Amino acid sequence: MADCYLIAIATYRRPEGLQQLLDSLEAGMGSTSAAILVVDNDPGGSARAVAAAHPVRPIYVLEPDPGIAEARNRALVHFGNDYRAIIFVDDDEWVSEDWLTTLTAYAQQTGADVVVGPVMSVLPPEAPEWVRRGGFIQRPILQSGQQLATAPTNNTLLLRDAWVRSGSPRFDPTFSVTGGSDADFFRGICKAGARILYCADAVVHEDVPAERLSLQWLRRRAVRNGIAQTRVRRKHGDSLLRGLMGGLVYTGYGIVFLGIGVITRRGVQAKPFNYLFLGYGRFAALFNYRIREYARLPSDG
Repeated sequence: MADCYLIAIATYRRPEGLQQLLDSLEAGMGSTSAAILVVDNDPGGSARAVAAAHPVRPIYVLEPDPGIAEARNRALVHFGNDYRAIIFVDDDEWVSEDWLTTLTAYAQQTGADVVVGPVMSVLPPEAPEWVRRGGFIQRPILQSGQQLATAPTNNTLLLRDAWVRSGSPRFDPTFSVTGGSDADFFRGICKAGARILYCADAVVHEDVPAERLSLQWLRRRAVRNGIAQTRVRRKHGDSLLRGLMGGLVYTGYGIVFLGIGVITRRGVQAKPFNYLFLGYGRFAALFNYRIREYARLPSDG
C-alpha cells in the first residue's frame, strides 16, 4: 500500500482563506508524505495565483461546473493508487501543527476506514454575547473512538481501499446547492462496511464570518441539516419512521428547553434551538422543501 496521502481542498472565491490553510499545512506537514490538491470551483480561477505562488506547490485544477459535489468529485479523479488515503479539509480552515501526523497515525493504529477530526470554531471579536453564552456555532466535540454512521468533509480521512471496496462512489450533485453531499457520500461508504471513527486530537480551526452570527442564519442551517438527514435516509433505505420519530423528539426537546431558558432567563441555548429546527427540517423534507444555501447567482459564474 502506498504511504502518500492526498490532501484535497475544494475552494470557491476564498483566496485569503486558502492562503491561511496552505500556510498551516506548510508548517504542519512534518515527515508525513503528502500531496496537496486545490480544486478551484471558480470559473474565473481566483485561487490560481495563491496556489501557484505558495511554497507547498499544490496541484492546482479548475473545476468550472458549479457545485460542492462537482468540486469534490474532481478531487476523487486524482485519488489514484499512488495514495493511501484522501483527506478532505475546507478552505476556511487551518490545521494544527501535529494534525496530519495525528490523523494518519490514528487511522493506522485503529484500522479505521474513515477518521473524522474536530473543527474548532473561532468567533470574531464582535460576536454577540448571546452567541458565546448559548454555545452556538461550535460543532459537538466527541470522544476519540466513537463510531459514526456518516461523516463530513471538513476534516476527514478516507482510505483508498475502503473507497474502492464500496464501489468508488462519487458525491451526488443533487445535493450541491442544498448541502449534504458529504453525509450522503459517507453514509453509502459506511453501509458498504466501512468503519468510521472519531479522533478528538486531530484538530482543525475555522474562522466564523460575521454574517453567520444571526438567529436567522442559524435557523436556516439547522433546518437545512434536518432536510439533508431525511434525504440521505430515503436514498439509502434507512428507516424513515425512525428518523421522523427522532425528529419529533428533537422538536419536543427544543420547545421545552427553549421555554425553560426563557423562564430562567438563561436566554436562547444552542442545543434546544438547533434540535427544534433540525426536527422541523426532517419533516419539511417530506414535502420537497429545500434551502438552496449554495445556489449561485448568474453573475457568480
